[in-house]
Amino acid sequence: MRTLTTIIRLFLLISFVACTQSISAQLIDDFADGDFTNGPTWTGDTGDFVVNVDGELQLMAPEAGESSLFTTLTFPDTIQLDMTFRLEMSPSSSNFGLIYLGLDNEDPTVANGYYLQIGESGSNDAIKLYRLDSGTETLLATASDGAIASDPAQARIEVTIYPDGLWSFSTDYELTGVSELEFEVMDDTYSFSSLNTFGFYCKYTETRKENFFYDDISILKFEEDKEGPILSNLSVTGEKTILLSFNEILDVANAQNTANYVVDQGFGSPSNAIADGVKVFLTFDDSFVSGTPYQLAIMNISDENSNIITPIAEPFVVTVSPSVGDLAISEILSDPFSGGSDFIEIFNTSDKFLNLNGLIISNIDKAESKIITLDIELLPGEYLCFTEDKDFLVTIYPSHDVDQVIEVDLPSFNNDSGNVSISHSNASTDYIDQFDYNEDLHFQLLDDTEGVSLERISFSADTQSNDNWHSASISAGSATPGIANSNLLPAIISDDEFELIEKVFSPNADGDNDFLIISYKLDKPGFVANIKVFDDEGFEITQVASNSLLATEGLITWNGTSMDGNISQIGLYIIVAELFHPDGEVKNFKKVCVLADFIE
Repeated sequence: MRTLTTIIRLFLLISFVACTQSISAQLIDDFADGDFTNGPTWTGDTGDFVVNVDGELQLMAPEAGESSLFTTLTFPDTIQLDMTFRLEMSPSSSNFGLIYLGLDNEDPTVANGYYLQIGESGSNDAIKLYRLDSGTETLLATASDGAIASDPAQARIEVTIYPDGLWSFSTDYELTGVSELEFEVMDDTYSFSSLNTFGFYCKYTETRKENFFYDDISILKFEEDKEGPILSNLSVTGEKTILLSFNEILDVANAQNTANYVVDQGFGSPSNAIADGVKVFLTFDDSFVSGTPYQLAIMNISDENSNIITPIAEPFVVTVSPSVGDLAISEILSDPFSGGSDFIEIFNTSDKFLNLNGLIISNIDKAESKIITLDIELLPGEYLCFTEDKDFLVTIYPSHDVDQVIEVDLPSFNNDSGNVSISHSNASTDYIDQFDYNEDLHFQLLDDTEGVSLERISFSADTQSNDNWHSASISAGSATPGIANSNLLPAIISDDEFELIEKVFSPNADGDNDFLIISYKLDKPGFVANIKVFDDEGFEITQVASNSLLATEGLITWNGTSMDGNISQIGLYIIVAELFHPDGEVKNFKKVCVLADFIE
């Protein structure tokens, strides 16, 4: 599994390293040391804050109230302030925060300086810049209306403050690593050389006393941008279109010059390029081919300061939405262990690179459906397992691929029987694949099928054929999420009309030929089959097919049990089949197999 886009954070790393090497840092704290009381030292309501397991400064107050935290520093003459905040709630007049950018006193009721307000009452929450004059507030500027009105209210903020009083304020609300300018404002009432305090204020109710988070604080001397733009994201948005995102605003003229972009494989330059801020939308004359590896060369574009990009060749692969025949249901767990979750596994049977965003998983019996809203890339021949509890699944089942297990919402599935169907929102109303599962498909001698999945045997045989499903091998851990099934038959290996895949089998749930598989391939539909099993003395042991209508090709299985439901004795057995057609044609077959204990 792969995401469709790659967020490049190299710019942030390079910037941080350059700053720490070339200037004396005024304040840098990412809380990675797990201690916010030293390096730098924070004062105030220190007992109300902790550094959590994710390395963030988090409010952890004992009850509803107000909490503040401060640190002192000497501000540089030109300031570059960067930091991230997150309020896991929709802010209100009872739950909001302040970021004290610079004060001359820890008591804001008498202080001079500047602060940001994070949240307010109503639905128009925006980050607001205020000035304090002996405790009296004056609104200076407002960022995007409603940008922090939802849960979570979050942003990466970048504030540049020049000695002449020019403030430049940029935000990254989605935390993608790409910031966009929000506003510029002039205010030189207070020089930061007269201010010495940076800090936070949180106001919260009982249910929000742990919902404030801060991280990656950096207050440095501003250095003039001398670096060219860096590509942060390439997304194929259609058969002929690509959307590029960069880490800074581009010069429009250069960004819209189509000669600055070239795709290999004979595509050449786009027919059109539209630039808007940090984004460029490219349109090509020809359609990309799914699964073909391409490279997009980017050169000569520059930022607003005329810094030119270092030429790059960015690889990409085009994905498509799955259609009927592209995906197959390969495994289902509908009766999980106590405390666990169901799972559904699918397999890419096509030669396409599939994008699963928009895939719909349904239980028709219950009229329930859930849609996948993640950009998930599934390569040819790959498995993917969907579950609501990934941690439980990969802990319980040793045979798995953790990267091929995705946590999503699923419809509910009855333990004993139900339906699994997959479709796609961009496709026709036809289902890509469907399976009506039933607990009777499990190996009948299992003492308990709780926590045991049903696995598909062959992808060339009909999904709805009961003979195409079997309990996962006990030796494989009773399920194989995200990897090949323990009972998988790679392909129908014979073109004969009636053939045994393996002539020796051992029904002991060790995952090695646990059942006898009969493959058939007929020249026309409509044949009806009667198939019986006899021992080497001619006594009938069981009947595995009785007046069963056959497809033109498929599988029939025998799990080794006799008519009384017990495992048959070790030895030779004879499979006798009679196939008759309404047009009068009759076919007779006789095959010999061996039921063994363990197969060496």
